[in-house]
Amino acid sequence: MGQALRSHLLVWALCVVWLAAACAPVPVAEPTAEPTVSLKPANLLTPRPTLPPATATPIVVDDENYQAAGIRVLPTEAPKPLLPTATPTPALTGTPVLASEPLQGFLMDDIFDSPIIGEAFKYRVYLPPDYLSSPRRRYPVLYMLHGAGGNYTEWSDSFLPEQIDRMIVADEVQPMIVVMPDDGESTYWANWDNGPRWGDYVTEDVVGIIDQRYRTLTRPSDRAVGGLSMGGLGALNLGFQHPDVFGVVGSHSPSVRLTPDPALWFLTGDNFWEHNPIWLAEHESGLDGLKIWLDVGTDDIWLPNIEAVHSTLVTEGLQVDWHEFPGPHEAEYWIEHVPDYLRFYSSAFAS
Repeated sequence: MGQALRSHLLVWALCVVWLAAACAPVPVAEPTAEPTVSLKPANLLTPRPTLPPATATPIVVDDENYQAAGIRVLPTEAPKPLLPTATPTPALTGTPVLASEPLQGFLMDDIFDSPIIGEAFKYRVYLPPDYLSSPRRRYPVLYMLHGAGGNYTEWSDSFLPEQIDRMIVADEVQPMIVVMPDDGESTYWANWDNGPRWGDYVTEDVVGIIDQRYRTLTRPSDRAVGGLSMGGLGALNLGFQHPDVFGVVGSHSPSVRLTPDPALWFLTGDNFWEHNPIWLAEHESGLDGLKIWLDVGTDDIWLPNIEAVHSTLVTEGLQVDWHEFPGPHEAEYWIEHVPDYLRFYSSAFAS
């Protein structure tokens, strides 16, 4: 009888265990995160170059200079190097911006009031590594315009500051200031029909404030304007309209219209053609001295129109660097070719 009872108790215990397991909540697997595709260029994942340490050059003076400096020199003493007086370090205005890797130059955000538009606008500026340590040096300036729907951070999002910082340190390009201005989004950097003068905003307000705030070289040959998509079209137009301001033009996948487009409702009639690079190349004078870069991806939707621009520039005898690279009208394309763009601008500058 005891054995039978033990058997019944064992069966009952197993049933309880089975029921408990059956009623327990079934664990739900955590969803796996989609792998993030990094757009950071491969060279930004490698150790970055470093600047060589600065070597101080002693200043040798004669006895008269020593006495003027309050230092007594005995007749039997040879003149000794007089340490140069410290040069005040110029202050940088604006807000420091963190890049995806430490920079040896400086990346800042700042703001200014535009008399032409009547509003305040932000801009981002890159200053080369020796900007503070060489207070008497002046630099060529590259203005990089964003595309439609973008803003002043678009070229920074394309790793331009990191790339130019590395290339300056590696002595692949010359030190330069890079300015990334903002606008009212899809302005096409143009003077609208009876509306805001977004083109004059760049050539007068932006260029004027940058020349005022930073140590720039102000000849057209030391000033470049470039941009992607909408900014690429804006760069062509501004360069062709104002060769007295910009001597170097870089147009990266410009969204060129060959005929008036209802989407650009603010550019009609003569004003459309005055913002058309083909018309400008055929009618404007003084473009012979411009150094022009034009590139497009082989899968870009604007390829036929950009090819038409290139053909006109060649016909008009203008100096143009023409490139078709594999790729579409997307961020990955421009990110990949930032080093190509920077080499062009560096070699095109007069200084």
